[in-house]
Amino acid sequence: MRALALAATLVLIGSGSVLAQVPRGPVLEELRQRIMRGATGTVEGRVYLERTKPDAPDQPLVGLGVLLVPQADDLLSQLEGLKRASRDSVQGFRAAAPGVRDLVDEYETELWRAGYPDAAPRTVTDATGTFRLQVPAGAWLLVARRSIFVKTHSPRPVGPPSALALDPLALYSTSQFQHFQPIARLTGFDAVSFWLREVEVTQGETVALDLHDRGVWLSAVEEEHDIARRGRLSRMTKKR
Repeated sequence: MRALALAATLVLIGSGSVLAQVPRGPVLEELRQRIMRGATGTVEGRVYLERTKPDAPDQPLVGLGVLLVPQADDLLSQLEGLKRASRDSVQGFRAAAPGVRDLVDEYETELWRAGYPDAAPRTVTDATGTFRLQVPAGAWLLVARRSIFVKTHSPRPVGPPSALALDPLALYSTSQFQHFQPIARLTGFDAVSFWLREVEVTQGETVALDLHDRGVWLSAVEEEHDIARRGRLSRMTKKR
């Protein structure tokens, strides 16, 4: 059942379907009215790596994107489903980080399409790793993401394509090995960390958050692959 649920999630994400419905118009309009009335609160925090030695300072994480969106049960359910699937299989682990990113991005995009960009405020951490957002009173979901590229293999130097590689008839030449699909080779990956917090904002008050490396909600990867030029040209030729 878990495998079927993961497969369904991956199909929906790959098709660009919106899995989480944004709040209805009256709810979003009420958030806008609270902004106009000044019924807002503040969400602030600091994102950092904890010190490695007792006498060493913490390392602030600079330039990290921080997003606040209205809470939605189906959005949280889908995110938690991807997190659970990341522990069940290699496929789930590989799909977790791209899946979370796509879900959050789609949710934010739908808020903009609905005409409520102020319901999806974004900011980045400053030189001290801190951030600050003013939002209407209500229930919010905070998402912060950090990505570091790790190189695992140097791609082979690729020279200019040969006449055989450029010739469409080469696809049907005598060598049976030319019909095999090219094998994607892992050249590196992004080590991705997500922080996810449910936040209840009260008018006139400040919610202070402490986001550090031991409090990461999800750690996963986004893989990068390299396919030989011959394979790329072959696929382009087949589409003609």
